[in-house]
Amino acid sequence: MLSRVLQWIRSPIFREDENKNLSANLLNVIIWVFIIGASLYGLVTPIKPDLYIRRIFFITPFVLVMLGAKQTLNWGYTQTAGNLVVASIWILITSALFMGAGFQNPAYMGYIVVTICAGLILSRWATIVWVFLCIITSAVILELGIMGLLPEYNIPTSPFSFWSAQTVYILVSSILLSQTLQKIEEARNRAKQELEERKRVETRHEVVIQELELKNAELERFTYTVSHDLKSPLITIGGFIGLLEKDARSGNEERLSNDIERIREAKDKMAHLLDDLLELSRIGRLKNPSIHISLHQIVNEALSLVEGRLSTKNVLVKIQEVLPTVYCDAPRLVEVMQNLVDNAVKFMGEQPNPVIEIGTRNDIEETVIFVKDNGIGIRSVFHEKIFSLFDKLEANTEGTGVGLALVKRIIEIHDGRIWVESDGLGNGSTFCFTLPNTNF
Repeated sequence: MLSRVLQWIRSPIFREDENKNLSANLLNVIIWVFIIGASLYGLVTPIKPDLYIRRIFFITPFVLVMLGAKQTLNWGYTQTAGNLVVASIWILITSALFMGAGFQNPAYMGYIVVTICAGLILSRWATIVWVFLCIITSAVILELGIMGLLPEYNIPTSPFSFWSAQTVYILVSSILLSQTLQKIEEARNRAKQELEERKRVETRHEVVIQELELKNAELERFTYTVSHDLKSPLITIGGFIGLLEKDARSGNEERLSNDIERIREAKDKMAHLLDDLLELSRIGRLKNPSIHISLHQIVNEALSLVEGRLSTKNVLVKIQEVLPTVYCDAPRLVEVMQNLVDNAVKFMGEQPNPVIEIGTRNDIEETVIFVKDNGIGIRSVFHEKIFSLFDKLEANTEGTGVGLALVKRIIEIHDGRIWVESDGLGNGSTFCFTLPNTNF
C-alpha cells in the first residue's frame, strides 16, 4: 500500500520522451509545493475565528483541484495538468482579492506567481495569454477598489502608480523567466549535441579499432602465406643446385640441362610471386583519379587484353546491350574485368561450347556487375577461400593465386564487395561485384 502511495506521489516517467519527462518533473514539484503550502497556510496561519470558515472555503477546493491536476499528470496529460494548475492559482488569487481588501490584499502580488508558473510549465503562447490576463485582472481589481466596490483604499501611493508597478513586476518577471528558460534550453541542447557527437566519435573509434584488428589479422595471414609460398621455389632452387653440382661432376649433360630448366622455372615462379605481391601492395597507395566511364568501354579494354586466350579456347563472349556508366578508377576496373574473364577461361575445363556472359542485374538496393561462365564450377566450401592470397583450386594451373585477391582488394578500395555464385562442379560460376549506388 505504501509503495503505491509513494509511486503516485512521484513524478511519472515517460521513457520515450525526454522533454515530457523534464516538464512532468517540474510540474510535479510545483503541484506539491502549492498543496503543502496551501495546507500549512490554512492550518497554521493565525486568523480571526469568524474568517476561518471562509479560509477553509478557499483552501479546500484549491487543494482538491491540485490533487486532480496531479492525477491528470500521472495519466500523462502534462499540458492539461499545467493549464489546470495555473488556472486554479489564478482563480484562488482573484477570488481572494474580490472577497477582501482588493488591491490592498498581499495576494494582489500573487499574479506574478501565476505568470512565473505559466512560464515554467506551459508553452510560450500560453504564457503570453496568462500574462495579459493577469495584467487585465489586476487593473479590474484596482478599478473596483477605486469605485468603492471593494474595501476602502487608504494607501498614500496613487492607484495608477500601484497598478503600473504591478504591471512592471509581471512583465519583468515574465521576460527574465523567458530568457532563463531559453538559456537553459540552449545549454541543454548543447549538452545533447556534445553527447551525440561523443557517441559518434566513440562509434568511429570502434569502427577504426575493428578495421585495425581485421587488418592485423589479414597481415598475419599475409606474412605467413608469403613466407610459405616464397620458400617453395627457394627450396626447389636449393635442391637442384646440389643436383646440378653432382651432374656437372659426372658429366651427365642431359640431367644437367634438366636441372638448369627446373632452376629457371623456380626462379620464374618466384619472380611472378614477387611481381604479384608488389602489385597487390600498390593498390590503395597508387590510385588513378576516378572518372565517369561507360562499363562497355571497361569491358572492351579488358577483352582486348585477353583476346589471344579467348581465341585459343574458342570462347564466346556475350555482353549485355545496355550497361551503366560507372564512377571509378578506370585502369583498376579494367584489371578487375581482365582477371575475372581470364579466370573464367582458365577454368572452362573440357566444355565444348565455352561461353562467358558479362552484364548487370538490379537487386533490391544496388546494381550488381557479373561475369558468368559455363565452366567447371566451384564447390560452396571454396566460395570464400578462392579470394585469399595464393589459394588455388588446382595446384597445377598456371598463375600464382594472387589474381582474385587482387580483384577483391580493388573492389574494396572502391567501397564495393565481391562474391561468387555457383551450384557446384559442372554448373559454371558467376563472379559478382558492386560499386556504391552513387557511382551509377
